[in-house]
Amino acid sequence: MSSLWPRVRLACLDVREGNISEARHTFSEATQSFQKNGNTSGVVFTLEGMAGLYVVVGKPEHAARLIGWADATREKIGDIRPLIEQADVDKIIAACIAKMGEVAFSDAYEEGTKMSLDEAVAYALNKT
Repeated sequence: MSSLWPRVRLACLDVREGNISEARHTFSEATQSFQKNGNTSGVVFTLEGMAGLYVVVGKPEHAARLIGWADATREKIGDIRPLIEQADVDKIIAACIAKMGEVAFSDAYEEGTKMSLDEAVAYALNKT
């Protein structure tokens, strides 16, 4: 399972380079593996990556929901986001707000905070 972390980091780079289907495939596999093994932090990190993918493919509302879920889950499990990852999330949030406006972003974000882990995973994987 330790090999999943570098694969997810590479998938994040794939998103930046426009390799969307490759990133989607890696995120999907990693999310399911982390979920199966009960690694909530891994699921959170992977779905944050998926949020970045959704911004790139023009689905900012999906990204906003996933970031809302990730923030709420990190708070619940006491997993503080490292600063370098926070910078990436801040870019995702800024892109969402630019594309959908603050009110729509806040509404979608709030919806995300109410999702369970299983709901967030299903939402992320079924919308790509």
